[in-house]
Amino acid sequence: MSKRRRKKKNQLASQYQPNYKMPKPVKIAPGVTDYSFLNDLIACNGCGSAFMPKANGLSDDDLIQLYVDNLPTLPYVVDQLLNFIFSNGLTTGDENLDETVLKPFLFAHNIKGVTNYSVLREGIKESMIWGKCGLRWLSEEDGLVCIPHTQYTSVIAKDGTYLGFDKTVFYIASTDPSLPVEVGPEPIKFDEQEFIQHQRLVSEDGRTFVIHPDDFTNLRNDTTVENGTSRLMKDRQRLYLLEQIYERLNYDIKYDGPGRLIFWTKDGFMSGEVEMGAGEILNQSPEAIDDRKEKAKREVKELLEQIKGSSSDNIIAVSSMFEKMDHLPRVTKATEFLEYLTMKEGSIIAQCFGIVPELIGLGDVSGNVSMEKIIDNAMTNTIVPMREAFATQLSPMLSKKLGIPKIYFDKYELKQFLDKSAQAYKMALTLNQVVGGLINGAEKLDDNEKNAMRELIPDICKSMQQFI
Repeated sequence: MSKRRRKKKNQLASQYQPNYKMPKPVKIAPGVTDYSFLNDLIACNGCGSAFMPKANGLSDDDLIQLYVDNLPTLPYVVDQLLNFIFSNGLTTGDENLDETVLKPFLFAHNIKGVTNYSVLREGIKESMIWGKCGLRWLSEEDGLVCIPHTQYTSVIAKDGTYLGFDKTVFYIASTDPSLPVEVGPEPIKFDEQEFIQHQRLVSEDGRTFVIHPDDFTNLRNDTTVENGTSRLMKDRQRLYLLEQIYERLNYDIKYDGPGRLIFWTKDGFMSGEVEMGAGEILNQSPEAIDDRKEKAKREVKELLEQIKGSSSDNIIAVSSMFEKMDHLPRVTKATEFLEYLTMKEGSIIAQCFGIVPELIGLGDVSGNVSMEKIIDNAMTNTIVPMREAFATQLSPMLSKKLGIPKIYFDKYELKQFLDKSAQAYKMALTLNQVVGGLINGAEKLDDNEKNAMRELIPDICKSMQQFI
């Protein structure tokens, strides 16, 4: 490659990536090359990578809010997942404690007039969407309240006893539920009189207050990080695709029109043979030709404006400079976007939350797979571990406050096993009726009827073997 061509290629590359230089693999040992820079390239939002696109520079919270407000299938998926999580209910493992302590508390109304059971559901729902949600204990009479993820933050410090990790000291929350908590580098000055009179740590400006860890549960869907991780941030690539499809669909509906049109000028127009004066005919300079091209573009623009705002009975006059017009059909149509969203949106969102779409009636169920097996598989491998992760976070605070050993979700029993047991029970009843009929009503039956009933018994027994 010549120096001139190489220089031009470098100029083009710098034009599209002005502040980014492609890193090179690093030799870390003989025969071993470090390609870890690829991880940075994939995570990069500003270097032209197709991975992890950033929607219009939105923050994570704004992006999640965008999905919550604009993905119509999202509420259905979350509610169905929540129903499966609570399908077996909470228990202490002791029927007496369930009836005398746990259930009265769960179905009692908190200070806001909402049942504590609903607060727990809302807390788990918020933590799945936003990554975390606060559950604050007020008292056994006033119950639990939810604190949105933006209204509180964890105050952590390095553990001085064991070293090597951070521990949560307490939580700071905003006194105004409509405002996010604000904690800066400056130390917070607390109101001493408020603490002396009411034993509450409230800032002097009245904007923030402290919650002790014994009265608070930082409910997260990912306990490895203090702020959790939103389920909607786990599949950004496909959610971004849905967002772009909706934008394109809305654009097509709002700006519906003929699409791409090609206007062909007459052959003599550019050479000066159509509706031009003598001076224009004699002037065949490049500037004159460009002027005629611009004139044609202006004529086309005026035509398109008339077409866009016209009704079926409008008359549109076309300039004599055009010979014909071609219409280029769109590659994709609005109906195709709607079909894709109908088939795929729910499935994509369900997979974001870690469940198979078929579990909530959104996927294609294979003809040789029973719904019972799908539910059993999803409950055993997805829902049960998920709800156990939430129960182990809820149990320490609630069990201590209510004076019970522990709280957990009741055991799930396989539907396929229950169905087989029910069928075996029905066959046992049938067998009992046949044998009873032979014993008790033998004198009323002829030989053919007795033989038929005797032949039926081995068949019933054989069928029952597959359920035992």
